[in-house]
Amino acid sequence: MKTNKNYNALANRGIAIDDMEFVKQFNLDPALAYTPKLNDAILDSIYYQNIKGFVESEGMSTGRAKAEAGRLRADAKKAIALSMS
Repeated sequence: MKTNKNYNALANRGIAIDDMEFVKQFNLDPALAYTPKLNDAILDSIYYQNIKGFVESEGMSTGRAKAEAGRLRADAKKAIALSMS
């Protein structure tokens, strides 16, 4: 029986969570599960959620919201890369 390798950032830190849980939570394409592309898809989803939240809840301009969301995404991407090395 083949075992799928989880690529989500939490699994890479030793937490028992399956990639499909993230696929369901973020409504992602199931083909992304068990591939390195999963984390980028999660980060992109959160990026767009952050933009919406910054504009609607914080009253930021769209440009400022995109800049802040982009900074957060870049920071998270760096942290994930470090956890995988």
